[in-house]
This record gives sequence, C-alpha cells and structure tokens, in this order.
Amino acid sequence: MSEMMDKMNAEELNEVTGGVGRQEIIVKAITPIWVKVTASSLNCRYTPNGPIAKTYEYGHKLKVDGITDDGKWYRLLINDPRGGTCYAFIYKEYTKKI
Repeated sequence: MSEMMDKMNAEELNEVTGGVGRQEIIVKAITPIWVKVTASSLNCRYTPNGPIAKTYEYGHKLKVDGITDDGKWYRLLINDPRGGTCYAFIYKEYTKKI
C-alpha cells in the first residue's frame, strides 16, 4: 500500500464482517513485522472487539501489516474460516515483536 492511512468504509467493512460492521476503522499501514502470541490464547477478530474469526495459542507467530489509529489492534491477513482470505485484527497487548 502506498498510502499511510488506509480507511475501510462501512460498505467494505460489512463485506468482510458479514454485515456486522457499522463503523469506520482507520488503519495505518506499517512495514510487515512478525509477532508472537504471549497470552494462553488470543482471539483474532473480524473487527476490533467484533466477532471472533480464529483463536491462536501461546507462541503462535503471526505477520501483521497495519495498526489501528488508537494503537491497540494489529491488522493481519488471514485464511477466513468461512472461505477465502480477509483482513482481521488481534489485540496488540497480547503479542510481542520477534
């Protein structure tokens, strides 16, 4: 992505969340980094505080490429359990850069 700020509008958010998104999520693109899960388990969500897409166990390594404007959630591309791929979010506090 060439833009520093990547905005997902309500229509796009509805598409990736199956119609549950009603807010705008502002994500700052970052140089991709690897993080490790530091909690016993970490929920990966379709939107910050939204429905759970997957759960990762302690020590799982994930590649993230964005962070929400409040600095609390990392964005990552996942294989969606419903099929295909989509962006999802993990809570930054329960990860560590590796």
